[in-house]
Amino acid sequence: MSDTVIFVVSGLSAFFDLKLRRIPNWLIATGLISGVILNAFHGSSYLLQSLLGFVVGVAVLILPFALGWIGAGDVKFFGVVGALLGVSWLPRVFFYSALIAGLIAVGYLATGLAHISRFKEFWLNIKITILSMGSVLPDPVHVKTRDGGGSVPWGVAFAAGMIIAYYFDSTGKWAGF
Repeated sequence: MSDTVIFVVSGLSAFFDLKLRRIPNWLIATGLISGVILNAFHGSSYLLQSLLGFVVGVAVLILPFALGWIGAGDVKFFGVVGALLGVSWLPRVFFYSALIAGLIAVGYLATGLAHISRFKEFWLNIKITILSMGSVLPDPVHVKTRDGGGSVPWGVAFAAGMIIAYYFDSTGKWAGF
């Protein structure tokens, strides 16, 4: 896999997610096409892993997206991570991404960027969604954060998780899998 593609796609995704709070579709398309083509050069099994990685990466985050907990760009970017690295890397990347997202959330709490009312709103949204059996869904993330609210930039977490998993824990020794 080309290290340049991994660094450029992850770096730009993190930049745009921090700066604009969105990941552009042109970057998603570039990452997806690059991942599929680069893996196809290694053979049909790598191509299949790449395509499965994209599908599984998106499928895993469909429910959190539908509930308004994560943005569409973040979902697509996690699919691109699967296309670049292959489906077998997704659990480890998600593990490290969740750790990074947790650190970001703690940072928001420590600096006062997160508000306790958001936690109460989150719990209320879960209860309403369950009691209405999904007919009433909360506002999506981009609506909630229009005023600069402190939601976790998952694109940054996924980019960091991909770098950590692929370059620092390629055998799964630290993560345990």
